[in-house]
Amino acid sequence: MAEQIFAATVDYHQLSANASSIINATGVPLMAVVKADAYGHGLIPSAEAALAGGATWLGTAFIDEAIKLREGGITAPILAWLTPPTEDFRQAFDSTIDLSVSSLEQLSAILSASEMIDVKARVHLKVDTGMTRGGALDQFPVLVSALGELLDEERIELVGTWSHLACADEPKHPMNLNQYSRFVSALEYLESEGINPGIRHLANSGAIINFPDFAFDMVRAGLLLYGYIPGALATQRVDVKPVMELSADIALVKRVSEGATIGYGATVRLPEDRYIALIPLGYADGIPRRFDGELHCSIGGIRYPLIGRVSMDQVTVDLGRETSVKAGDRAIFFGPNAGVTADDWAKAAGTISYEILSRLGARIPRVAR
Repeated sequence: MAEQIFAATVDYHQLSANASSIINATGVPLMAVVKADAYGHGLIPSAEAALAGGATWLGTAFIDEAIKLREGGITAPILAWLTPPTEDFRQAFDSTIDLSVSSLEQLSAILSASEMIDVKARVHLKVDTGMTRGGALDQFPVLVSALGELLDEERIELVGTWSHLACADEPKHPMNLNQYSRFVSALEYLESEGINPGIRHLANSGAIINFPDFAFDMVRAGLLLYGYIPGALATQRVDVKPVMELSADIALVKRVSEGATIGYGATVRLPEDRYIALIPLGYADGIPRRFDGELHCSIGGIRYPLIGRVSMDQVTVDLGRETSVKAGDRAIFFGPNAGVTADDWAKAAGTISYEILSRLGARIPRVAR
Protein backbone atom coordinates (compact mmCIF):
# COMPACT_ATOMS: atom_id res chain seq x y z
CA MET A 1 0.00 0.00 0.00
CA ALA A 2 1.37 3.41 -1.00
CA GLU A 3 2.26 5.89 1.73
CA GLN A 4 -0.45 8.44 2.44
CA ILE A 5 0.34 11.91 1.06
CA PHE A 6 -0.28 13.14 4.61
CA ALA A 7 -0.80 11.21 7.81
CA ALA A 8 -0.66 11.23 11.57
CA THR A 9 1.46 8.17 12.27
CA VAL A 10 0.92 6.82 15.77
CA ASP A 11 3.27 4.45 17.57
CA TYR A 12 0.75 2.48 19.62
CA HIS A 13 3.51 0.31 21.09
CA GLN A 14 5.00 3.46 22.60
CA LEU A 15 1.56 4.43 23.89
CA SER A 16 1.41 1.07 25.67
CA ALA A 17 4.88 1.71 27.08
CA ASN A 18 3.76 5.15 28.32
CA ALA A 19 0.81 3.55 30.12
CA SER A 20 3.10 1.01 31.77
CA SER A 21 5.49 3.75 32.85
CA ILE A 22 2.67 5.73 34.47
CA ILE A 23 1.45 2.67 36.36
CA ASN A 24 4.97 1.81 37.53
CA ALA A 25 5.57 5.37 38.71
CA THR A 26 2.30 5.75 40.62
CA GLY A 27 1.76 2.24 41.92
CA VAL A 28 -2.02 2.49 41.42
CA PRO A 29 -4.45 1.60 38.62
CA LEU A 30 -4.65 3.87 35.58
CA MET A 31 -7.68 5.36 33.87
CA ALA A 32 -6.58 6.16 30.31
CA VAL A 33 -8.39 9.28 29.12
CA VAL A 34 -9.36 8.74 25.48
CA LYS A 35 -11.87 11.54 24.97
CA ALA A 36 -11.74 13.69 21.82
CA ASP A 37 -10.62 10.77 19.63
CA ALA A 38 -7.89 10.02 22.16
CA TYR A 39 -6.50 13.55 21.87
CA GLY A 40 -6.42 13.08 18.11
CA HIS A 41 -4.58 9.75 18.21
CA GLY A 42 -7.50 7.48 17.27
CA LEU A 43 -10.10 6.40 19.81
CA ILE A 44 -10.22 2.61 19.60
CA PRO A 45 -6.57 1.80 18.80
CA SER A 46 -5.40 4.19 21.51
CA ALA A 47 -7.74 2.59 24.05
CA GLU A 48 -6.55 -0.87 23.04
CA ALA A 49 -2.92 0.21 23.35
CA ALA A 50 -3.47 1.76 26.78
CA LEU A 51 -5.18 -1.40 28.02
CA ALA A 52 -2.36 -3.50 26.59
CA GLY A 53 0.02 -1.34 28.63
CA GLY A 54 -1.85 -2.13 31.84
CA ALA A 55 -4.57 0.53 32.08
CA THR A 56 -7.70 -0.93 33.65
CA TRP A 57 -10.14 1.95 33.11
CA LEU A 58 -11.01 4.26 30.24
CA GLY A 59 -12.34 7.81 30.51
CA THR A 60 -14.43 9.73 27.99
CA ALA A 61 -16.24 13.04 28.03
CA PHE A 62 -19.39 11.83 26.29
CA ILE A 63 -21.52 8.72 26.33
CA ASP A 64 -21.29 8.50 22.53
CA GLU A 65 -17.52 8.13 22.79
CA ALA A 66 -17.91 5.35 25.34
CA ILE A 67 -20.45 3.55 23.14
CA LYS A 68 -17.99 3.62 20.23
CA LEU A 69 -15.48 1.87 22.46
CA ARG A 70 -18.03 -0.81 23.30
CA GLU A 71 -18.88 -1.19 19.61
CA GLY A 72 -15.16 -1.64 18.99
CA GLY A 73 -15.16 -4.67 21.27
CA ILE A 74 -13.69 -3.06 24.38
CA THR A 75 -15.04 -4.47 27.64
CA ALA A 76 -12.97 -2.57 30.23
CA PRO A 77 -14.78 -0.24 32.67
CA ILE A 78 -15.52 3.18 31.16
CA LEU A 79 -16.46 6.43 32.89
CA ALA A 80 -18.27 9.12 30.86
CA TRP A 81 -18.39 12.41 32.75
CA LEU A 82 -19.94 15.13 30.62
CA THR A 83 -23.60 14.16 30.70
CA PRO A 84 -26.38 16.75 31.03
CA PRO A 85 -29.69 15.64 32.58
CA THR A 86 -31.27 15.69 29.10
CA GLU A 87 -28.99 12.85 27.96
CA ASP A 88 -30.50 9.49 27.02
CA PHE A 89 -28.87 7.56 29.83
CA ARG A 90 -30.48 4.27 28.84
CA GLN A 91 -27.93 3.80 26.06
CA ALA A 92 -25.19 4.11 28.67
CA PHE A 93 -26.76 1.42 30.82
CA ASP A 94 -27.21 -0.85 27.80
CA SER A 95 -23.46 -0.61 27.27
CA THR A 96 -22.47 -0.83 30.97
CA ILE A 97 -20.98 2.65 31.12
CA ASP A 98 -20.35 4.43 34.41
CA LEU A 99 -21.62 7.99 34.75
CA SER A 100 -20.46 11.01 36.71
CA VAL A 101 -22.93 12.75 39.04
CA SER A 102 -22.61 16.42 40.04
CA SER A 103 -26.16 17.49 40.92
CA LEU A 104 -29.55 16.36 42.17
CA GLU A 105 -31.02 16.96 38.72
CA GLN A 106 -28.44 14.68 37.15
CA LEU A 107 -28.92 12.03 39.83
CA SER A 108 -32.69 12.10 39.35
CA ALA A 109 -32.42 11.77 35.57
CA ILE A 110 -29.95 8.88 35.85
CA LEU A 111 -32.12 7.10 38.42
CA SER A 112 -35.30 7.48 36.35
CA ALA A 113 -33.60 6.12 33.23
CA SER A 114 -32.09 3.18 35.09
CA GLU A 115 -35.36 2.17 36.74
CA MET A 116 -37.16 2.48 33.42
CA ILE A 117 -35.11 -0.45 32.10
CA ASP A 118 -34.60 -2.14 35.47
CA VAL A 119 -30.83 -1.81 35.87
CA LYS A 120 -28.75 -0.42 38.71
CA ALA A 121 -26.83 2.66 37.58
CA ARG A 122 -23.10 2.82 38.35
CA VAL A 123 -22.04 6.36 39.24
CA HIS A 124 -18.99 8.34 40.32
CA LEU A 125 -19.73 11.29 42.58
CA LYS A 126 -17.86 14.37 41.38
CA VAL A 127 -16.86 17.02 43.92
CA ASP A 128 -16.08 20.59 42.90
CA THR A 129 -12.90 21.32 44.84
CA GLY A 130 -12.07 24.56 43.06
CA MET A 131 -12.04 23.94 39.31
CA THR A 132 -15.55 25.46 39.23
CA ARG A 133 -16.78 23.44 36.27
CA GLY A 134 -18.50 20.12 36.90
CA GLY A 135 -18.89 18.72 40.39
CA ALA A 136 -21.13 19.30 43.38
CA LEU A 137 -20.47 22.48 45.35
CA ASP A 138 -23.13 24.05 47.60
CA GLN A 139 -25.43 21.15 46.78
CA PHE A 140 -22.91 18.58 47.98
CA PRO A 141 -24.46 17.74 51.41
CA VAL A 142 -27.96 17.43 49.92
CA LEU A 143 -26.66 15.31 47.06
CA VAL A 144 -24.80 13.05 49.49
CA SER A 145 -27.97 12.65 51.56
CA ALA A 146 -30.02 11.68 48.49
CA LEU A 147 -27.30 9.33 47.30
CA GLY A 148 -27.12 7.73 50.74
CA GLU A 149 -30.83 6.93 50.69
CA LEU A 150 -30.56 5.34 47.27
CA LEU A 151 -27.57 3.28 48.40
CA ASP A 152 -29.47 2.08 51.45
CA GLU A 153 -32.33 1.03 49.18
CA GLU A 154 -29.84 -0.62 46.78
CA ARG A 155 -31.21 1.41 43.87
CA ILE A 156 -27.82 2.72 42.74
CA GLU A 157 -24.15 1.80 42.98
CA LEU A 158 -21.48 4.33 43.98
CA VAL A 159 -18.36 3.15 42.17
CA GLY A 160 -16.11 6.09 42.94
CA THR A 161 -15.65 9.66 44.11
CA TRP A 162 -13.54 12.11 42.16
CA SER A 163 -12.53 15.66 41.40
CA HIS A 164 -10.37 17.51 38.89
CA LEU A 165 -7.36 19.76 39.46
CA ALA A 166 -7.10 23.22 37.92
CA CYS A 167 -3.37 23.95 38.30
CA ALA A 168 -1.58 20.60 38.57
CA ASP A 169 0.84 21.62 35.81
CA GLU A 170 1.95 24.52 38.02
CA PRO A 171 3.48 22.74 41.03
CA LYS A 172 3.91 25.90 43.12
CA HIS A 173 0.33 27.11 42.69
CA PRO A 174 -1.53 27.18 46.04
CA MET A 175 -4.69 25.83 44.40
CA ASN A 176 -3.20 22.35 44.30
CA LEU A 177 -2.96 21.83 48.05
CA ASN A 178 -6.27 23.65 48.55
CA GLN A 179 -8.02 21.29 46.19
CA TYR A 180 -6.37 18.27 47.76
CA SER A 181 -7.59 19.37 51.19
CA ARG A 182 -11.12 19.95 49.93
CA PHE A 183 -11.16 16.52 48.31
CA VAL A 184 -10.02 14.86 51.54
CA SER A 185 -12.70 16.78 53.44
CA ALA A 186 -15.35 15.57 50.99
CA LEU A 187 -14.20 11.97 51.43
CA GLU A 188 -14.32 12.33 55.20
CA TYR A 189 -17.83 13.77 54.97
CA LEU A 190 -19.00 10.79 52.93
CA GLU A 191 -17.52 8.39 55.45
CA SER A 192 -19.12 10.30 58.32
CA GLU A 193 -22.46 9.73 56.59
CA GLY A 194 -21.76 6.01 56.42
CA ILE A 195 -21.01 6.05 52.69
CA ASN A 196 -18.05 4.21 51.19
CA PRO A 197 -16.62 6.64 48.57
CA GLY A 198 -15.45 3.76 46.40
CA ILE A 199 -12.53 4.39 44.05
CA ARG A 200 -11.01 7.74 44.97
CA HIS A 201 -9.44 9.48 41.98
CA LEU A 202 -8.07 13.01 41.83
CA ALA A 203 -4.73 13.02 40.02
CA ASN A 204 -4.57 14.02 36.37
CA SER A 205 -1.44 14.08 34.20
CA GLY A 206 0.01 17.13 35.92
CA ALA A 207 -0.51 15.65 39.38
CA ILE A 208 1.01 12.33 38.31
CA ILE A 209 4.18 14.29 37.58
CA ASN A 210 4.15 16.84 40.38
CA PHE A 211 2.10 15.42 43.26
CA PRO A 212 2.62 11.68 43.85
CA ASP A 213 0.65 11.91 47.12
CA PHE A 214 -2.48 12.77 45.13
CA ALA A 215 -2.72 9.29 43.59
CA PHE A 216 -5.29 7.83 46.04
CA ASP A 217 -6.81 4.67 44.46
CA MET A 218 -6.45 5.52 40.75
CA VAL A 219 -4.92 8.17 38.48
CA ARG A 220 -6.28 9.59 35.23
CA ALA A 221 -3.79 10.24 32.44
CA GLY A 222 -4.58 12.11 29.26
CA LEU A 223 -1.76 14.17 27.75
CA LEU A 224 0.89 12.17 29.61
CA LEU A 225 -0.38 8.97 28.01
CA TYR A 226 0.37 10.46 24.59
CA GLY A 227 3.90 11.38 25.58
CA TYR A 228 3.72 15.05 26.53
CA ILE A 229 4.29 16.65 29.92
CA PRO A 230 1.65 19.21 30.99
CA GLY A 231 3.30 22.60 31.22
CA ALA A 232 6.29 21.13 29.33
CA LEU A 233 8.11 20.65 32.65
CA ALA A 234 11.16 18.41 32.69
CA THR A 235 10.66 15.29 34.77
CA GLN A 236 12.42 12.11 35.72
CA ARG A 237 9.40 10.67 37.51
CA VAL A 238 7.63 9.18 34.50
CA ASP A 239 9.41 8.03 31.35
CA VAL A 240 7.07 8.83 28.47
CA LYS A 241 7.69 9.70 24.83
CA PRO A 242 5.46 11.33 22.17
CA VAL A 243 3.67 8.76 20.06
CA MET A 244 2.46 10.81 17.07
CA GLU A 245 4.26 12.07 13.98
CA LEU A 246 2.41 14.44 11.64
CA SER A 247 3.86 14.48 8.14
CA ALA A 248 3.04 15.19 4.50
CA ASP A 249 4.58 14.92 1.06
CA ILE A 250 5.81 18.14 -0.49
CA ALA A 251 3.57 19.02 -3.42
CA LEU A 252 5.76 21.62 -5.12
CA VAL A 253 9.19 23.24 -4.86
CA LYS A 254 9.94 26.40 -6.83
CA ARG A 255 12.31 29.33 -6.98
CA VAL A 256 10.72 32.69 -6.23
CA SER A 257 12.24 36.08 -7.02
CA GLU A 258 13.12 38.87 -4.63
CA GLY A 259 10.11 41.06 -3.87
CA ALA A 260 7.51 38.30 -4.30
CA THR A 261 4.77 38.14 -1.69
CA ILE A 262 3.59 34.93 -0.06
CA GLY A 263 0.02 33.81 0.57
CA TYR A 264 -3.23 35.54 1.49
CA GLY A 265 -2.90 39.15 2.51
CA ALA A 266 0.61 39.31 1.01
CA THR A 267 1.91 39.50 4.58
CA VAL A 268 5.42 38.33 3.66
CA ARG A 269 7.62 39.94 1.00
CA LEU A 270 10.83 38.09 0.15
CA PRO A 271 13.97 40.16 0.66
CA GLU A 272 15.90 38.04 -1.85
CA ASP A 273 15.49 35.12 -4.24
CA ARG A 274 14.34 32.04 -2.32
CA TYR A 275 13.09 28.50 -2.80
CA ILE A 276 9.75 27.66 -1.30
CA ALA A 277 7.92 24.38 -0.72
CA LEU A 278 4.17 23.89 -0.80
CA ILE A 279 2.81 21.29 1.63
CA PRO A 280 -0.83 20.10 1.46
CA LEU A 281 -1.93 20.60 5.07
CA GLY A 282 -3.72 23.69 6.36
CA TYR A 283 -5.98 25.10 9.03
CA ALA A 284 -8.78 22.74 7.98
CA ASP A 285 -6.46 20.00 9.20
CA GLY A 286 -5.70 21.74 12.49
CA ILE A 287 -2.57 23.67 11.54
CA PRO A 288 -2.70 26.95 13.51
CA ARG A 289 -3.58 29.83 11.19
CA ARG A 290 -2.12 32.47 13.47
CA PHE A 291 1.19 32.22 15.25
CA ASP A 292 3.41 34.73 17.00
CA GLY A 293 6.67 32.81 16.87
CA GLU A 294 8.11 30.66 14.10
CA LEU A 295 6.45 27.39 13.17
CA HIS A 296 8.91 24.86 11.79
CA CYS A 297 8.75 21.56 10.00
CA SER A 298 11.56 19.08 9.44
CA ILE A 299 12.63 17.99 5.95
CA GLY A 300 15.52 15.58 5.64
CA GLY A 301 16.43 16.25 9.25
CA ILE A 302 16.68 20.03 8.74
CA ARG A 303 14.26 22.51 10.33
CA TYR A 304 12.60 24.98 7.96
CA PRO A 305 10.21 27.81 8.90
CA LEU A 306 6.68 28.18 7.59
CA ILE A 307 6.15 31.56 5.94
CA GLY A 308 3.05 33.54 5.02
CA ARG A 309 -0.45 32.83 6.19
CA VAL A 310 -1.60 29.26 6.64
CA SER A 311 -4.31 28.47 4.07
CA MET A 312 -7.22 26.09 4.48
CA ASP A 313 -5.42 23.23 2.75
CA GLN A 314 -1.77 24.21 2.42
CA VAL A 315 1.23 25.92 3.95
CA THR A 316 4.37 27.43 2.45
CA VAL A 317 7.85 26.70 3.75
CA ASP A 318 11.00 28.77 3.27
CA LEU A 319 13.78 26.51 1.96
CA GLY A 320 16.42 29.24 1.71
CA ARG A 321 18.54 30.52 -1.16
CA GLU A 322 19.71 27.06 -2.22
CA THR A 323 18.10 23.69 -1.62
CA SER A 324 18.22 20.02 -2.50
CA VAL A 325 14.64 19.51 -1.33
CA LYS A 326 12.29 18.34 -4.09
CA ALA A 327 8.61 17.61 -4.60
CA GLY A 328 7.71 14.24 -3.11
CA ASP A 329 10.08 14.58 -0.16
CA ARG A 330 8.45 14.10 3.22
CA ALA A 331 7.99 17.03 5.60
CA ILE A 332 7.48 16.25 9.28
CA PHE A 333 5.46 18.87 11.14
CA PHE A 334 6.16 17.36 14.55
CA GLY A 335 7.18 14.00 15.90
CA PRO A 336 9.39 12.22 18.42
CA ASN A 337 12.40 12.06 16.06
CA ALA A 338 11.88 15.23 14.05
CA GLY A 339 13.50 17.80 16.28
CA VAL A 340 10.11 19.55 16.29
CA THR A 341 7.41 18.73 18.85
CA ALA A 342 3.78 19.61 19.47
CA ASP A 343 5.11 21.70 22.37
CA ASP A 344 7.15 23.76 19.89
CA TRP A 345 4.05 24.32 17.78
CA ALA A 346 1.99 25.23 20.82
CA LYS A 347 4.55 27.78 21.97
CA ALA A 348 4.66 29.45 18.55
CA ALA A 349 0.86 29.53 18.30
CA GLY A 350 0.30 30.76 21.85
CA THR A 351 -1.61 27.67 22.90
CA ILE A 352 -1.01 24.27 24.53
CA SER A 353 0.02 20.92 23.11
CA TYR A 354 -3.41 19.50 24.05
CA GLU A 355 -4.98 21.74 21.41
CA ILE A 356 -2.36 21.07 18.74
CA LEU A 357 -2.87 17.31 19.07
CA SER A 358 -6.62 17.09 19.58
CA ARG A 359 -7.72 19.45 16.81
CA LEU A 360 -6.03 17.58 13.96
CA GLY A 361 -8.66 17.22 11.26
CA ALA A 362 -10.61 14.10 10.42
CA ARG A 363 -9.29 13.95 6.85
CA ILE A 364 -5.80 13.21 8.17
CA PRO A 365 -5.61 9.41 8.38
CA ARG A 366 -4.28 7.92 11.61
CA VAL A 367 -1.77 5.27 10.63
CA ALA A 368 -0.33 2.74 13.05
CA ARG A 369 3.45 2.49 13.14
